[in-house]
Amino acid sequence: MFTDMFNPMLIQSDKISSGERIIRSTNGAFRIVSVSNKTTENLISSKRDANIVELNHEQLFNKNTTKEHIILRTEAKHVPRLTDKELDHIKHAFENSPIVLKKYKLIFFWNEKSGCTYWKSLFYFIQGLNSTNVHNSHLLSYLVQFNTNEITKMMFDNSWTKAVFVREPRERILSCYLDKGLNAAFMMHSCKRTPKSFLDFLKLIKQCKGSHWEPQVKVPKFLYKNMIVGKLSDIFAFTEQLLTKIGAWNETVNVWMNSEKTEKRARHHATNSKDKLYQYYNDTKIQDIIFEMYTDDYDVFNFEKKYFGFNKNLYKRIKTLS
Repeated sequence: MFTDMFNPMLIQSDKISSGERIIRSTNGAFRIVSVSNKTTENLISSKRDANIVELNHEQLFNKNTTKEHIILRTEAKHVPRLTDKELDHIKHAFENSPIVLKKYKLIFFWNEKSGCTYWKSLFYFIQGLNSTNVHNSHLLSYLVQFNTNEITKMMFDNSWTKAVFVREPRERILSCYLDKGLNAAFMMHSCKRTPKSFLDFLKLIKQCKGSHWEPQVKVPKFLYKNMIVGKLSDIFAFTEQLLTKIGAWNETVNVWMNSEKTEKRARHHATNSKDKLYQYYNDTKIQDIIFEMYTDDYDVFNFEKKYFGFNKNLYKRIKTLS
C-alpha cells in the first residue's frame, strides 16, 4: 500500500541473474532488504510503531520501470500505532473507562477502591459541574467515547497529560472485601455465591471477574512510562502536583480540597480498612497470595513487597480496649 506522505526511495542495484533487487533508503530510515521476483517483502521501519509498507511485484516491476532506478514513494513519517487489542485494553468498559478532561488535556486512569469518589468529585468541581451521584452521572467524558484515531493521537501527544492513581494492593483488596465481599446480595449477583472468609474471598475473585478487585495495571505496560503516578497514601500532594501541571490549581480548589467533606472522601474509605490491616493480614500466607495475584501492580507502580509487622500482644490490647 502507498500513502501520500511517503518520501522517495531508490532501488540502487539490479541483480537480474539472482532475481532480486536491493532497496536502500535515501535517508537511512529503512534497513536493506531484498525483493524477490516471486515474493513480496515488507519494508519495516526500525522503530516499533512506524508504519509498515507493502510493495507487490506488479508495482515494482511494471512496463514503465527502468532497470537502473525505480523511484518509490515509500517512507512514511513516524506515526505511532496501537493494536486493536491495546486499544480495547486502554478504553476499558464504560463504567470504569479513563476520564478525559479536554479543557485541561488530561487523561486520568482511575481504579475502583482507590479514591475514585474523591477524584470524580474533584473533576466535577474544577469544571463547574454538579451531580448528586458522581458515580452514575454521565457529565464526565470517558476515553471509550472517543474514536480510535482520537485515542491514539491523545495517548502519544506529549501535550496531553496522562495520569494514573493507585492504592497499595493489600489495602485496596481488604477495602473491597469489607465493602463488597461482606455484601451478600452483591456477591451473589456478581459471583453466584458469598465468601465465608477473607481467604475464601481471595480464592473466589480469582475465578470471578469484577472491576472492584481487578488489577490496577489496565493498559499495556509501556504506556505507564509516560504517566504521572499518584498513590492514595499521598493523595493531597499528588492532587496539587497534577492540577498545577494541567493549569487547574488555584486557591478555590485548595479551599475545596481542605474542606471537611472532601477530607472524608479522601480517607481510606468508610470501611477504615487501613485500621484493620493487622487483623486480616496477621500472617504471611494471605499477604503472599496478594503479592502473587497483583504482581503487576507491585512491579509497575513500585509498591514494596514487605510484610506488615504484627505484634500479637499489642493487637490483643487494642482489641480488649475496643
